Amino acid sequence: MSQRIQMNRRGFTLIELMLAMTMLSIVVILTLDSLTRQQKSSIVTEQIVEAQQNVRAVSSLIAREIRMAGFMVPNAVGVCGVDSTTAPDQIFVSETEPIVPDDERAGTLGARLAATQGWTATWTVGSPATLTLNLDSSTTDLDGDGTYFYDNDGNGTGEADFRVNGGFILGDLANPHRGSVCGTVSAASSTQITVAILAGQLSALISSDAEEEIVLVPAAHYRVNAGFATGRLERNQDLLAQGIDDLQISYFFDVDDDGVVDSAAAEEPGTSGGATYSAANWDNETLKEVRFSLVVRTRATDLNFDGGSFIAFENRTPPVASTDGFRRRVIVGGVRPRNIGNAGSI
Repeated sequence: MSQRIQMNRRGFTLIELMLAMTMLSIVVILTLDSLTRQQKSSIVTEQIVEAQQNVRAVSSLIAREIRMAGFMVPNAVGVCGVDSTTAPDQIFVSETEPIVPDDERAGTLGARLAATQGWTATWTVGSPATLTLNLDSSTTDLDGDGTYFYDNDGNGTGEADFRVNGGFILGDLANPHRGSVCGTVSAASSTQITVAILAGQLSALISSDAEEEIVLVPAAHYRVNAGFATGRLERNQDLLAQGIDDLQISYFFDVDDDGVVDSAAAEEPGTSGGATYSAANWDNETLKEVRFSLVVRTRATDLNFDGGSFIAFENRTPPVASTDGFRRRVIVGGVRPRNIGNAGSI
């Protein structure tokens, strides 16, 4: 009897313990693996949501500025851009910040060249590398309120309505069909501006043209800075968002004024079926719509994602196909500028 009781009290054997520990280890490993996968999935989801939220905020800003392009300034200087098939596009839209609405509704605001300063029709991208223009100081205070908007030298007082590192657009108020010129500003005062031309050229005057009236306005310059591997989207060289793969811009014109944008080849430069957009060749008075496409990727790669590659939109030629593990989203917005095609009215 005592021997039976003693046998019932004995512990687990070594084999039983090893089997139990093995089974427990398997359960723990499976649980940890499941938790790890859930955590990674949660991180990827958060990154996708973060990317979408960032790009939505940026796209809202771009859409708003395109919609307000041409506000109280001539049509010729409302919109301008750089169209590239092998790199992100750039767009310039006339700024509204330096202009405080008053009774002026004619749509003719803008700095004029000084009487001694002429414009040469051969001036174009990179020729000259930089260009210093003398301005008529009576026109450089764009809204005529007696103050300037930008304090470029940091002395506490605004000295120009053009921002250093910002953009500019130039055109001929009297002959908007000559196209437009746009680029960046490296120095600005109430009497002088130094610029670098990035796009456009004014065509030569012909006998039927009116006397030229060159107008310059400050512009918001949007670009993806190629100097950063993270895809840095900038407005006037200020950071807006990172992780931007591409920015593509396309334009829709009604050249024959029939109320319809007829075909990609004839009136849709920058689209997949249209010609490459050149600011020198288009009259903004016939511009009806601007479409932008933003491609954004997550901050980090997804180790469980075997795909992921560059997404090409509009007339962009994609680089050599390869997978990188990044998840991407695309935001496309079409905007009709309110103030272009209507003599810059509000």
